[in-house]
Amino acid sequence: MAKPTLTPTGVQTLLNELYALPDVQLQQEAQALALDFGEWLSRHFELTADQLSYIENELSVAFISFVSLRVPFAMEHRLPITYSVFNQPPPEEEEEWGKIITTTDNVSQSSPSEAFTNNASGSFQFISQYYKK
Repeated sequence: MAKPTLTPTGVQTLLNELYALPDVQLQQEAQALALDFGEWLSRHFELTADQLSYIENELSVAFISFVSLRVPFAMEHRLPITYSVFNQPPPEEEEEWGKIITTTDNVSQSSPSEAFTNNASGSFQFISQYYKK
């Protein structure tokens, strides 16, 4: 099967496939993402040269640490994870543009209870924005 592109549709396609996996396999995927976010993205998505360069050179250590902790939790609990892109990427020859990725983390966890088998709720969102430098 071909890898999806790193687009909102591609992310949703991959999540649908991952969330259809048995719990043990989904946990393995979440653990792999936690260990090496960039490598996991490369293994699961067809990346453009610009996307690969951005992942390898532009994402901060703090950002990678944050998503490496939070996204696996959301995955293991099959919570919604979305990727939104605002503004279109500029033509490749234009270097006056920058890109920023932010996250919205609405994931929560309550203490265990016999009444609730899954006490995690919420969603996690990546937002990619292009801007004029």
